[in-house]
Amino acid sequence: MPQGALILASSLAGPCAFLEKACIGPSEIEDLLEAPRRAASDQHTVSLAVFVSFLQNAAAYYGDGLFGWMAGRQFDLNLLGDFGRTVLAAPNVREAIRLFCDAFDVIQSDSVMSLDVHGDEAVVSYRILNPSIWPRDQDAEFTLGIISALIERATGPSWRPISVVTEHMPHASEDSYGRQMRCALSHCASENAIRFPARVLCLRIAGSDSPMFRDDAAGLVQTARDRQRALSLSVRVRNEIARRIGNGPCGETAVARALGLSERSLRRHLGQEDVSYSDILDACRHDMARIFLALPAMTIDEIALRLSYSDRSAFERSFRRCVGATPSQFRLSLDSDG
Repeated sequence: MPQGALILASSLAGPCAFLEKACIGPSEIEDLLEAPRRAASDQHTVSLAVFVSFLQNAAAYYGDGLFGWMAGRQFDLNLLGDFGRTVLAAPNVREAIRLFCDAFDVIQSDSVMSLDVHGDEAVVSYRILNPSIWPRDQDAEFTLGIISALIERATGPSWRPISVVTEHMPHASEDSYGRQMRCALSHCASENAIRFPARVLCLRIAGSDSPMFRDDAAGLVQTARDRQRALSLSVRVRNEIARRIGNGPCGETAVARALGLSERSLRRHLGQEDVSYSDILDACRHDMARIFLALPAMTIDEIALRLSYSDRSAFERSFRRCVGATPSQFRLSLDSDG
């Protein structure tokens, strides 16, 4: 996959199939697909930003805020080619989700998916790392819906998560969320996640093919790693900052170590791209700040903490220097525009 925020073009077929089942006419679907086709990088990939926008527009046309979740739940993983077929061949839920996480760059860049187990609870988290791609609530719920349906292949139709959390505000009624996701919901989190009993990870997936999985999984993971290494260092640094910010140390030392570089090498290579670490950190923080300031549920103090500033004053000084307004003034301008 070339450098940039891209996704497999075949991913569009799933939401389109969902619209067709809902008796949305071919001409209407063609209109929704016009922007992704114009933004296609090649016959195999399309801009991730345009794909995310397509999902937002499709949800508006469908008339239900939970379009993304429902379309994800009905998504055919075979549409993702070798990646999807190998996931479905996994011997159990753990191996299927682990491949999703480790080889995610094969199907979508500038994004991260992870699996963590805490005692008797498992958590699959997902987030687009590029902070300029927003709003993205439909994409988040679409992806979590795909994971939910994958787990259901092993558990059966009675499956329901423990909880779902999203980084966006709710865009449907509490009753609608409850009916569709059948679990506890919370919003404005640092990432999108689905939680479920860890014992589910050991369950066999219907139709699995262990020999095929063993043969193909390692190659997909290697391809994903190669694509990560092919990204420019500035993009890799930005993605690492976005992954860590609010969740762990995002200073230059920690990020350099995570990328396998010394601080000196990091500075030198970034200099060759005519950018500095502080430039990337500031841009990432300010892009994320604009998003958080549009979420009324988040206070200025909470945003400063989420962005790993030492305190509110440091956040206000940095934001004003970049934007020309304090965070409070920027938030008020959003309210007046609305």
